[in-house]
Amino acid sequence: MFKLDSPLVNFLNKVADIMILGIVFMIACIPVITAGASFTAAYYMGFKMVKNEETYIVKGFFKAFKENFKQATILWIFVLAIMLLMLADYRIILYSGLAFASWIRIAMVSVTLIAALGAVFIFPLQARFQNTVKHTIKNAFLMALSHLPSAFLLIIIYAVPYLLLWLVPQLFPVVFLLGFGGIFYFKSFVLLRVFRRYEEAVADDGVKEPREDAEEGLFAESERMEHEIKEKKNEN
Repeated sequence: MFKLDSPLVNFLNKVADIMILGIVFMIACIPVITAGASFTAAYYMGFKMVKNEETYIVKGFFKAFKENFKQATILWIFVLAIMLLMLADYRIILYSGLAFASWIRIAMVSVTLIAALGAVFIFPLQARFQNTVKHTIKNAFLMALSHLPSAFLLIIIYAVPYLLLWLVPQLFPVVFLLGFGGIFYFKSFVLLRVFRRYEEAVADDGVKEPREDAEEGLFAESERMEHEIKEKKNEN
């Protein structure tokens, strides 16, 4: 039972890795401005964990954190600006005392939903593909709209820890230790399934440019990804 390669030991190792990933992520997010790089590094490690690629969580996390810091921070500022803008709009609608037409409220909810769907893909794309900031954002929204069931599932995975805390507050220690790491780990299953189509298409066309370590992710041309996404939409 307690052999190093036994199912129990492998499970406990995976749980420990998830816990370490969540703790490192939270620590790296403390300055706030580093949150984008932290999200990107966490997804990078989540992908490696799902693929059972042997690695050191802390070392791999900060390697990805450093390599993606500049672009991930720009993406984070973009996401944060959208969040603050929408929060300000909601505060005006709810507390200004003015009467807003129902279509304005519906439009706000629709825009919020679209923004949330796109946001869940931004940092995973940064972790998995090399692209400009503009194309990463564009591809995130295109991919979200092309894979709506998966996009909604990603949002649901985000909500699970908060739902557990609401239903069973006593689970706080468990959720605190495993919640963030668990989110990245389980979301990585969904994301890799979505990305696989585009990675295979890129590899088949010979436009594959690996990172310094070829196993660490594919660099896909934005135009190629957009073409594949549009083709999928036309097929549906």
